[in-house]
Amino acid sequence: MPASSKTQTSAIHRVLIDSGADPKLIHPAIEEMRSLSGQNVTIAIGAQITELRSEVQAQITEFRSDLQTRISELRSEVQTQISELRAEMQAQVTELRAEMQAQITELRAEMQAQINGLQAQINGLQAQINGLQAQIKELQVQIKELQVQFTALRGEMRTLTKIIWTLISLLFIPMFGLLYKILTS
Repeated sequence: MPASSKTQTSAIHRVLIDSGADPKLIHPAIEEMRSLSGQNVTIAIGAQITELRSEVQAQITEFRSDLQTRISELRSEVQTQISELRAEMQAQVTELRAEMQAQITELRAEMQAQINGLQAQINGLQAQINGLQAQIKELQVQIKELQVQFTALRGEMRTLTKIIWTLISLLFIPMFGLLYKILTS
């Protein structure tokens, strides 16, 4: 036992002896006082524990409430940020789609203009080909006409050749005669 409890017991023991208490009852009285004192301490400690439990429970409840509030606030903030990001991303996607659509439209217009230009060139070439084909047909007609004329000329030349050789041979005889006369004279 600690020294302070011995001192208190001795003091209580002396007081009880000085007051004329029965020496047989002094020791059980001291033990009873100690027991009551322990019970009082236990009750006081129990009350303090109960009070501490209540305070801890209140703090836990308050902490839970604060935590729930903070979680709700954070959820709300996160949800707001997600909504803002979603709206921003949607706006960017819409903007990108519009830009892409504009570029696609522009490319289509350029391609259509090039196709139209190529079609015009093809049409021009087709017209030139048609013109050349018409010229070829005209040339073929002219060639046929020239062949006919050439055939006619060939026939005329044959006839003229026959006539010329006949005339030459007719002229050749008097010339030989004249030559003979010149040579013989």
